[in-house]
Amino acid sequence: MEPVLILLLMLAGVSHAFFPAGETKCNATQNTSLCSATLGGSVYIQLMTNASGQQLKCKKKLPTGSINVFSLKKERVTIQESYRNRTEFFINSGTLKITKLERNDSGQYTVDVFDPQGIQLRTITIKLDVQENVLHILIAVCSAVGALLIVVVCCCVCWKLRRRKKTGK
Repeated sequence: MEPVLILLLMLAGVSHAFFPAGETKCNATQNTSLCSATLGGSVYIQLMTNASGQQLKCKKKLPTGSINVFSLKKERVTIQESYRNRTEFFINSGTLKITKLERNDSGQYTVDVFDPQGIQLRTITIKLDVQENVLHILIAVCSAVGALLIVVVCCCVCWKLRRRKKTGK
């Protein structure tokens, strides 16, 4: 039984290697957007065509308030600590990239856009929904069932061969 378990774990790992979590691109240039992305994957959210000369403040809404994600002021991007190792903002394309998506990345994000003098121009709202990749689960389950069927067939063949040897046929 132990070899079967090892085989199932190996097949599940192989399926994740061949089907990695994907990249999602979302367009949030229309002020309010819904964006669905895959757990463990990356998301590119285009906020505007170019952020040069603008000031931005991006926050994620929490049940108890909000948390800063990043800010842009005088062409300098500042990413908050909890997002630092997996978040980038590309000024010339106005695109926010978040990698290694987690379930708690789901939620509502707001980006306040200001002109160089600090006058607010608009607010962009994005609802990010991070979901489990159903394809990975399906592949892992199918791989496990297939491996189990192979083991059962091999056991039946071995049992029949042993039985034939004992009966002399």
